[in-house]
Amino acid sequence: MVLRIFFKAWRITIRTTRRFIVFLVAYAILLTWIAFIIRQYYITLFTPPVNPDVLTYYMVIIGWTLVAGTIMGIIFSWLLAHGRRDDIATLKCVGWSNHDIRELVLGEVIFITIAAVITIAVLGVLATGIYASFAIMLSFDPLGNTVIFIPDALRLILINPFFMLISFAAVMVVQLPGILILLWRSLRISPMRALTRPE
Repeated sequence: MVLRIFFKAWRITIRTTRRFIVFLVAYAILLTWIAFIIRQYYITLFTPPVNPDVLTYYMVIIGWTLVAGTIMGIIFSWLLAHGRRDDIATLKCVGWSNHDIRELVLGEVIFITIAAVITIAVLGVLATGIYASFAIMLSFDPLGNTVIFIPDALRLILINPFFMLISFAAVMVVQLPGILILLWRSLRISPMRALTRPE
């Protein structure tokens, strides 16, 4: 039952193409930025000499980024609850319980976050593969050895999966206020809305 509702949530999410793409891009940027800042903090922390001012700078950036992520999660949840009012009212009319509605809206939020992580991973692999293939073709020296130079721009794209997992966990945590608002608004929708809404 739970998997069926989650799959339904994913199908509903993909149908709203414009909103899905906008929030997919927003979450992808947020995830990448958090992972990048965490990586820079990690590099600064374990590269002597350790500069406390730089560590503080990165902590402030991480803090403000998490605040921005929380605000973004609340806006997304508010728009989601507003846009799904008629759908939720109809589902309640046909017998869906509050538990099912809760799983449906949570499934949509989780799906968009996971889709953003997959998008980042695929784009990173594609960028790496395209660069590596051209670099291998163009970097043969007269002795037949292959030397690949990785430019700084590509180093910024390539982020260790460990940092991406931390970023994913951070984004899921900062979405909690938005998820609570989403659940509160969704569960308050009356089934009568589906019967009395104007055509």
